[in-house]
Amino acid sequence: MLQLAVFFPVIAMFFVPLLRKNFRNIHTGKFVIIVPLLLFIYFLSNLKNIYSGGIIYKSFAFASNVGLDINLKLDGLSLLFALLITGIGTLVILYSCYYMNIKDEKLHKFYIFLLIFMSAMLGVVLSDNLLSMYMFWEMTSVSSFLLISYWHENDASRKGALKSLIITVFGGVLMLSGIFILNNITGSFNVSEIISYSQNNNYTSKYLVAMVLILFGAFTKSAQFPFHIWLPDAMAAPTPISSYLHSATMVKAGIYLLLRIGVIFSAFTSSFGNILIIFGTLTMLIGSISAIFLKDLKGILAYSTISQLGMMTLMIGIANLGLYNNNNFIYTFAFYAVCFHIINHAVFKASLFMITGIIDHTFHTRDINKLRGIQKFMPLSFILSVIAAFSMAGVPPLSGFYSKEYFLTAVYSLTNSSFFYVVVIILVIIAAIGTAIYSFILAFKPFLGTFDSKILEDKKIHLANNKIFIAPTILVVFVIINTFIKDYIVIPAQMSALATNITNRQVISHIQHDGFISSELITSIFVIVIAAVIYKLYANKNIIYKYNPSLISVHGIYNKLGSSLHKGAGLLHDTFITNELRRNMSYIFLTLSATIIGGYLAIGKPLIINTFSRIHIMNIAIGFCIVICCIALAHTYNRLVLIILSSGIGFMMTALYVTFRAPDLAMTQFVIESISTIIFLIAFILLTNKTKHIEKQKFKLTNAMIAFLTGFSFIVIGLVSYAYKHPSEISKFYFDNVVASGGGNIVNVIIVDFRGFDTLFEITVMTMVALIIYAMFKIIKRGGTKNEN
Repeated sequence: MLQLAVFFPVIAMFFVPLLRKNFRNIHTGKFVIIVPLLLFIYFLSNLKNIYSGGIIYKSFAFASNVGLDINLKLDGLSLLFALLITGIGTLVILYSCYYMNIKDEKLHKFYIFLLIFMSAMLGVVLSDNLLSMYMFWEMTSVSSFLLISYWHENDASRKGALKSLIITVFGGVLMLSGIFILNNITGSFNVSEIISYSQNNNYTSKYLVAMVLILFGAFTKSAQFPFHIWLPDAMAAPTPISSYLHSATMVKAGIYLLLRIGVIFSAFTSSFGNILIIFGTLTMLIGSISAIFLKDLKGILAYSTISQLGMMTLMIGIANLGLYNNNNFIYTFAFYAVCFHIINHAVFKASLFMITGIIDHTFHTRDINKLRGIQKFMPLSFILSVIAAFSMAGVPPLSGFYSKEYFLTAVYSLTNSSFFYVVVIILVIIAAIGTAIYSFILAFKPFLGTFDSKILEDKKIHLANNKIFIAPTILVVFVIINTFIKDYIVIPAQMSALATNITNRQVISHIQHDGFISSELITSIFVIVIAAVIYKLYANKNIIYKYNPSLISVHGIYNKLGSSLHKGAGLLHDTFITNELRRNMSYIFLTLSATIIGGYLAIGKPLIINTFSRIHIMNIAIGFCIVICCIALAHTYNRLVLIILSSGIGFMMTALYVTFRAPDLAMTQFVIESISTIIFLIAFILLTNKTKHIEKQKFKLTNAMIAFLTGFSFIVIGLVSYAYKHPSEISKFYFDNVVASGGGNIVNVIIVDFRGFDTLFEITVMTMVALIIYAMFKIIKRGGTKNEN
């Protein structure tokens, strides 16, 4: 059932075009919503079992010879994310039914991409095999690229999608290298086995390399500094996508990875926890400060998401530092805090995105500098926005207040350490003030004040269908009640993330203070008061937009790097990729020869020949004929003679294969030469009016040198291969294993199984040749150039 749950959305997507085609008067989302709803019910039905400490594990052999198996594990941590993916996915599709235009011709693609992404995210959080997790990881990058670029006619959508793909795939490739290093250390790709191995064996320096590479993957996916720049540009996607990908699911993939495998590194080194603390703090600070000075509602939400992701990374860093320092209280409690906040952030941020979409839908703008006094048109949106934003700011008694209190408890645990951690605490408090300020901006600025009809710019107010408020209302209600029901989901997730052999399954889910007044509460009051004053004095009056500081602009670096790469690629293209076939072939053969000869010299000239095989007189005769034809080719200018000579070389090669008892190669060569001769003759007819071009002697000498180097290189390969040949009766192996391989005909088994890759490449070459020939004839048919080049 677990395997079906992962692939169910992908299976369902094949029916979406049929539903769209046959039920055009019914919004496609009303059919698609069944998929995440059923999955949510399935995962919810396992909550009791998981809460009691149960685990569901399913293994499916996929490519076991390379370690890639679809091993799926449903425990507390994966259940937390699975419920977010399917639960908020259900609400996002419900919201889309009233947000996305039913007349949109590509609406079915929207839901297809969404279902692919849902399957990919479920695969990431449920995979116990790192290779299969990586496969799903990259699926999230590709599907999010498709979703962000949904309105591909918009230049901002294309650029935002490309930036997100480049950055996340870059991190993913580095992460894959780290996965292979972990496999090299532990001998397994399974997360459970890797964790067990790391807890029972000594530390090696390879762990540090693997840690850095895997952190690249986590940081790029979860928009940590300096890779956070893709997230604001991804806001060009439709609002339901922003609500789903960039608040509840995709950006949490990196957080999930840190929670799942952090124990592998943190028990050996403090570097893991400290790196997360440093980058988490910087990301939190940059995100919160940047959000204050933005005028676009979705831009504010984008940078607030970056800030919240930094906060989660910081908490995970504190937890892992606690593990390294044998502080089990901080280790367990910080994990509880981050799991709690993951839920809080998902629900209040998704609801705020949805409300922003409704505002944009109604007033055709997201510019917060223009939006004032819209409360009279959207009273429900105002109420929902206030509750969700106050939860994000940490105003009691909403659930966001409690997760922020837990966060401050974890941060204040650093006070007994060095001055460096004191600086971290100060920066965190500044970032918290910024968080409260942009929360107040989202809650009040668009809704209060005097409405100015000029913002519509001759457009009419388009009030949304009341049903569009169902999804954000459910999310906001959850913001209120999450405090009371959180432990059913958070505690199992906490226990799954912990190193149980160290903590003995200890659960810490609350703090006992000496009295009602605590340092965390004082900090919260201070943050809210300072933020309220700054909002009233500066943000509410638009004075704040005069400043707009640029803390650390990575966007400019990215753009300059992209421009430099583009210019460099253009220069290389113009130098090496030309319309001259001879020059292109020269580059290929020179590179090949340099690689072969350089490799031969680099490994110490491994050429030892003790015996030579016998050469039949027939081979000498055929070789002599081939040499004569090659020399004649270099001195002949008549096209018909050239075709005959080149075909003669091919047919003599066929005869050479026959003498070496390789009938399959002989037949292939014979067919290819026959077809090639016919094609050359047809081309000869089409090129009869082309004037002859005689090359200079210098050009011929260059070609002769390249030909000599290429020939010499392949002679070296042949001699070295022969020198290290281990004679064996390969035919006996074929006879002994033909039945075991599942076949009865030995020739078929050799072609399909024993030499399957050889056959595949031959088919590939034949297909490529056929496509090239087809393209050439299409060009000629359209009246294209008949130039020989």
